[in-house]
Amino acid sequence: MKRTLSIYITTFFLLIVTGGSNCSKKNDNPINYESGIFPEEVFNLEGLNSSFDDYNAALPQIVGELPLMFSSNRNSQGSHFDIVTGFIFFAFSQYDAGFCIEGTMFNNTFYNSLEQKVNTERNELGPYRLFNGENGFEYFFYAEENTMGDLDLKYLTYSPADPYNSLLMAEPAAITALNSSSNDAYICIDNDLTTAYFTNDSGGDFDIMEAMIVDASSLNSWLEGDPVAISVVDSINSEFNDKCPFLRNDIMIFTSDRPGGMGGYDLYYSVYREGKWSTPNNMGPGINTEYNEYRPLIGSCPDYSNHFLLFSSDRPSGLGGYDLYFTGIDLEILTE
Repeated sequence: MKRTLSIYITTFFLLIVTGGSNCSKKNDNPINYESGIFPEEVFNLEGLNSSFDDYNAALPQIVGELPLMFSSNRNSQGSHFDIVTGFIFFAFSQYDAGFCIEGTMFNNTFYNSLEQKVNTERNELGPYRLFNGENGFEYFFYAEENTMGDLDLKYLTYSPADPYNSLLMAEPAAITALNSSSNDAYICIDNDLTTAYFTNDSGGDFDIMEAMIVDASSLNSWLEGDPVAISVVDSINSEFNDKCPFLRNDIMIFTSDRPGGMGGYDLYYSVYREGKWSTPNNMGPGINTEYNEYRPLIGSCPDYSNHFLLFSSDRPSGLGGYDLYFTGIDLEILTE
């Protein structure tokens, strides 16, 4: 099996402070910034990282206390990957634009139960969470290594109104509509719930594939149904490895080891215009390095004027192996 990195679930409990850049509150300071700004500096999420591999994030689009779930091989001392849970806190000073960010591992009954549902003695990678407004359920997607050593897409679902008790009744199911005899992983779904994108290596190298969803209100039946027609996203893929797609509005961000990058795997983005994805652009040296950059995702906070980018990298500034990194990003610049 090729070594596959994945997506980590990010859930946030966001606290915006109006004090100084040391994250303390100072009520006597004037408000000079009406909204927060995620700085373009790249931050290592040290409280979440370990000397092992930590990567693969997935960001749910729900406001609230949403811990960050990601793939790590720390529990097995490097033997295999499990889904684990962390927590990110960041704060922006409306007085002097100071910004701080912290991460820590997180112990929570619901997320502990979710980990127990999905983790096995094999690799679990690529967590991705989605709320389906058509049926009111939340979906947790991931890829699991099968007995043949290949990755299969799986999911389980539960009610956001009663997540813990509904999770007790849920069991992971294979996504038979998309799985093949090759590696299938890194699923994401567009905002309209009409198209699923994922990674598949049936052509030899990894490609980003797409499949049309018939009816989001009966998504479970579609996911567990007969194999559907899938196609390669020609305008995005290359003759090299293209994988880990993540969608934010009309932007797809992914990783590729195609020539012309900074080295190893780099992060690229494409914009959906007039019914087609544009030719990909490299994210540039502010994000990419001569090392590997992997599994990107884009998120937002209502009180911030820009977005943030989360990704993993094995650059030497981390704690060891792949670490998680955070930086601000302006989506308007990407779509110009």
